[in-house]
Amino acid sequence: MNMNKAIFTLLLITFSVGSVVAQSAKLKRAQQYMDDLNYTEAIVLYNQILEKNDNPDAKINIADCYRKVGDAENAEYWYGQVVQSADAEPIHKLFYGQMLQRNGKCDLAKEWYEAYVEEVPDDLRGQYLVKACDYEEELMSKNAGIFEIKHLDFNSNLDDFGPTYFKDGLVFASERDKGTAIKRVHSWTGNPFLELYYIDAKPAGEECGVFEFGRPTKFAEQLNSKFHDAAVAFSDDEKQIFFTRNNIVKGKTGKSDDGTVKLKVFTAESAGEDNWNNIESLPFNSDEYSVAHPTLTQDGDRLFFASDMPGGFGGMDLYVSERESGRWGPPLNLGPSINTEGNEVFPFYHKDGRLYFSSDGHIGLGGLDIYQMEDKGEGEWGDIENLGYPINSISDDFSVIFDEAGTCGFFASDREGGAGRDDIYSFRKTASPVNVFVYDEETGEPIPGATVVDDCTGATMTTGEDGKVIVDMKMDQCCNFAASKEAYLDNEKEGCTKDVPIGEPVYVEIPLSKELSFDIEGVVFDETTGLPIEGATVTLTSDCGKEPQSLVTDNTGSYYFKLDKECCYVVRGEATDYLADEAKDQCTRGITETMTLQVNLNLKPTKVTPELIESMANEDPQGNETDPTDMAGVDNADSPIYRDPVTGMYIDRETNQPANIVVDGVTYDKGKKVTEEGVAALEEDDKSFEIGPSTANGNVETGESVAYLLHIYYDFDQSYLRAEAEPELTNLKEMLEMNPDVIVEIGSHTDSRGSYSYNRRLSQRRAESVVRWLTTNGIERNRLVPVGYGESRNVNDCKNNIPCSEQEHQLNRRTEFRILGSKGEYDVRKVSQPKANPRVDACEGCPF
Repeated sequence: MNMNKAIFTLLLITFSVGSVVAQSAKLKRAQQYMDDLNYTEAIVLYNQILEKNDNPDAKINIADCYRKVGDAENAEYWYGQVVQSADAEPIHKLFYGQMLQRNGKCDLAKEWYEAYVEEVPDDLRGQYLVKACDYEEELMSKNAGIFEIKHLDFNSNLDDFGPTYFKDGLVFASERDKGTAIKRVHSWTGNPFLELYYIDAKPAGEECGVFEFGRPTKFAEQLNSKFHDAAVAFSDDEKQIFFTRNNIVKGKTGKSDDGTVKLKVFTAESAGEDNWNNIESLPFNSDEYSVAHPTLTQDGDRLFFASDMPGGFGGMDLYVSERESGRWGPPLNLGPSINTEGNEVFPFYHKDGRLYFSSDGHIGLGGLDIYQMEDKGEGEWGDIENLGYPINSISDDFSVIFDEAGTCGFFASDREGGAGRDDIYSFRKTASPVNVFVYDEETGEPIPGATVVDDCTGATMTTGEDGKVIVDMKMDQCCNFAASKEAYLDNEKEGCTKDVPIGEPVYVEIPLSKELSFDIEGVVFDETTGLPIEGATVTLTSDCGKEPQSLVTDNTGSYYFKLDKECCYVVRGEATDYLADEAKDQCTRGITETMTLQVNLNLKPTKVTPELIESMANEDPQGNETDPTDMAGVDNADSPIYRDPVTGMYIDRETNQPANIVVDGVTYDKGKKVTEEGVAALEEDDKSFEIGPSTANGNVETGESVAYLLHIYYDFDQSYLRAEAEPELTNLKEMLEMNPDVIVEIGSHTDSRGSYSYNRRLSQRRAESVVRWLTTNGIERNRLVPVGYGESRNVNDCKNNIPCSEQEHQLNRRTEFRILGSKGEYDVRKVSQPKANPRVDACEGCPF
């Protein structure tokens, strides 16, 4: 029994060893098939191997084979096995995601795309594909109803693709020929090699893209070789052809160093009928890489094609070569924004300057999708746009062509519902192109980089350097196109295709105006000390119906507000123990440029502070240190004439009397104030109140009310208001209006000439003259307290019997105001008023 067991065991070992040897031989043969690109035979062997053994390499290779032959269902299954194994590489996760997406499982595909991006973050293809599922709904809906797709009856049960307009029909590539005496098949697919065919296409009616097709016949026998011939392009006059074929020159097959027969682009010249001669290989072809899928610009000076030549970004990249003096120049790669780590193939250049191509590396629905971009010239290209469903699908969609009008054409796809593998489909637009132009409303210049959103489809587009986007719109439809750009205000316009023939352009112009930004800022100052005020309340009021805005200043005294356009504002500053100040008519109406308004507020203190006392101690009450006459060309230090800052008169320094002066050729008479435009700056001091004489006597104490000097002066022995007092009275009125709750004392004074009692009455009349003017101009009487001080508070030493100049006496004939309190806190009726006509008797027996 033990012997039988040993024999049985030996048989098992023998059979096992024999099985391993057989499997190893199959693996070698399968690998050789893959190296020879014979994927169909490789698949057969790998299936046999995997039926008996769980071989990681076989799983990877069979998955690759199924992907190569376009069997996404089986490729998905095997890549699903691969990515679970320890032998999986990052690229397998990408391939697995692609197969899942091609089989309509986008959500699952996204997970594997994300896993790939995490491991290979620099591969832009992975980043695009991660986003693809997010855009799936948009790509499925953006052109739904725009294109009508039709499967064509002349397709075979094998590959048919690469349609190109020629004469009255189409030239295309097909594997349909099975009737040759010596059957030649392509090891990649096991099908016959591609050959070129021609079919008549007669328009059936006036509608674009509707044809009656003839019977396909082989095109130009002398161009069809024993291997692949496909993907052609013609010059505009159809006298020159560019076509793709395997590397066969004069019957001899060229192979690369690894034994592969690559693709090349050849050219030939028409010899009439279906004859072509002078077949030549293009100068940038090589035995070591493929060049395929040519397309010409209308002028024939640029040739676009696909190639996997060294120096590219992935599989097949798009290149362009320019013809100069009859020779084709070196190929230029179209760059990384167009070419990805995947494949960019089958370019088609339309006469309108758009380049169409297919790619499996950009955001798409799956497999190869068809894209378009605008040729901006000088090697610049517009944004890449996916044509969306129904032109694109989850299958491979490629080799698109458009007619001259750009309204119909043909493409190939291996989508479900076809007759074979790759089939040719016709399409026509049931839409019209809408040309949206976004421009600067002020300058009329185009705005590049503006975002345009179509509310019918939700599609988002970006304008090119010319400020334009073109979108196809269904017929009998109206859509709003909303345009936006940073630094501009949004705008939208409607575009309609109602009563517009199919294909006729519709133009929509959207002007954008600059997004104006308006601000107001400034500092709240103590007017007397020039220091910023902390804790001031600044309020902004608008005439546009908005609620007022307020803030409280910090230790910098600064404030800032945003402003709306087409509004006028009042900015007001208030603080405890200060008179409010405000700036009116701060407007943004009619302003066409961004602007920041600079407005400082100067608040007058109502109480004496230590800072005010220090500030006043540094002032010259006569103002000679900064005599404004210097601005008028009068030198204050050396000139015998100077301008008095209080009266505005020119004074002869020697006589201390008014004098004439000549400024810029104009003579100003003595006693007249300077008002001419040429020296208007001299009037600046007349526009603001000054600290009055009561603060210059050295007896000011902290906390007492501040008296402000009004530039109101009187003639000798008179109480009427001179005309020159009008601006100062207006300033006082406006201040009282800005501070509607304050109660002020209007204190008037006289010079020392005349008796005390007379001067008291005279000064009282002067104060009441100011009060009458204010009440006549709208100020409430109960806010005004007129007080006549007579000659009791002179600003200089011009007392009784002391000789003084008229100018020095004039300084004493003045009016001041000071804040007594506010409504509710101060009763005007309790203020003692001097008697109108006091009785003054001689003081007999007095020592003097």
